[in-house]
Amino acid sequence: MMMIQPTELEQVQGAMTHQLYHTQKQIEALTRATQQVQDAESFKVQGTLLQMHAHEIQPHTRTVELADYRDPQHIYIIQLDPEQSIQANAQAYFQRYQKEKRGQSVVQQRLATAKTALQQQQARQAAFDPTDAEQVTQLKRQLMAEGALKTQVLHSSKAPEPAHPRRFYTSEHVLVEVGKNSVQNDQLTLTAQKNYYWMHAGGEIPGSHVVIHSSHPSEATLTQAANLTAYYSKGRAAQQVPVDVLKVSQLYKPKGAKPGLVYFTGQARTITVRPDPALAQQLKAE
Repeated sequence: MMMIQPTELEQVQGAMTHQLYHTQKQIEALTRATQQVQDAESFKVQGTLLQMHAHEIQPHTRTVELADYRDPQHIYIIQLDPEQSIQANAQAYFQRYQKEKRGQSVVQQRLATAKTALQQQQARQAAFDPTDAEQVTQLKRQLMAEGALKTQVLHSSKAPEPAHPRRFYTSEHVLVEVGKNSVQNDQLTLTAQKNYYWMHAGGEIPGSHVVIHSSHPSEATLTQAANLTAYYSKGRAAQQVPVDVLKVSQLYKPKGAKPGLVYFTGQARTITVRPDPALAQQLKAE
């Protein structure tokens, strides 16, 4: 039987979909883990109560009821190891407190990492243009590097040409560049002139980084660039999308931050627009 190999586009689309699904499931599992982890503070309270009332508890006791010193109306039914002293039981509760606290910290860190990864994956998917063969090839390499796509690598003596951002010219002939993925977003943002303007979909909407090659863009240019920003975001199908506007000089990237993640200082201006695919096509430079 002849096997039909998926096209490069199908490979990329399938890998992105699977990666998003996997990350979402990971977040769900970690969220459940945070809910299932017992309250670490309760172990600390029980250990403290045992120390406070050690002289009142008979040896070899299996359970004891003690009022919470923070809220006397709340009664703890504390399980004890009858073969251990009360002080040893108290220390066991303190050890459980430390273990649970460490566990909570690890789960929270993993959850935060997974949520950041999901935002970046959603932004990449939102900026994906299946008709752009250059972007498809670049994304394939990126997904392979991330382990999301396993396929045979065909070596070529010719090095691939580096992909460039999407390019548009406003009605006033101002160049606007739109990143295609998180790695390119970094390159675009971090190499832009400090007096240029930068845009991104607001309200935590995943999307492309956008750089306006002007230090004094007009309102018309800002509005058209905001439209491009909204169109190349996860809010593409929405009626209204908020777009944050900043100077590139306000942006910075923390050490160790993942590709596509930047922070800003000072205030951002917000422009609300309705994504217009016709305008995006009209302004396209190539």
